[in-house]
Amino acid sequence: MANDPERFDSMLLAMAQQHEGGVKDLLATIVGFLARKTDFFTGGKQGEWEKVVKDVFYEQAKKAQDEADKAKKEREDAEKRLKDIQQKKEQERLARDFEPATVTEITDQEAEQMQEDIEKDKKSKTDSGDGEGSSNEAQADNASEEEDDPKEKGKLKPNAGNGCDLENYRWTQTLEEVEAQYHTSVEYGALAH
Repeated sequence: MANDPERFDSMLLAMAQQHEGGVKDLLATIVGFLARKTDFFTGGKQGEWEKVVKDVFYEQAKKAQDEADKAKKEREDAEKRLKDIQQKKEQERLARDFEPATVTEITDQEAEQMQEDIEKDKKSKTDSGDGEGSSNEAQADNASEEEDDPKEKGKLKPNAGNGCDLENYRWTQTLEEVEAQYHTSVEYGALAH
């Protein structure tokens, strides 16, 4: 316990808190104590006290600088590890999001079989109602989509301009502007009478 550098911290902290002038006033108090109550300045050879003060201060300054450098290096290492982890996660995300397209070679026979299947599908669609079958299927698909999402049931679908077409007016919108058009079936001449 004799070599514990923190054993006087509580007393010194209490002293430091009572010195409004900061470190300079605290040092003045300690040096004043040494001058009044010890032979620190007069008991040794001429200038020996200066060597002791310099040695102690430089030793403590070196320790403080070493600790600061160590803390800075640890902080930089931690930041580098964090950056590496984030970079690796980003690369993994990009790899998942942008998997390269693959090309699968097929034989001529497989290509002919695929083409025949496509032709059969087209023919069965046109045979089921002279072309109306495909539009009925599209309407059925749209209806089933509406039924799938109960929140969308009964709502109007947006028009091509991301707006709405109603009986008396129509509106469209973009990120920059909204355009509204009012339509009426009343003629201006009818209003004059």
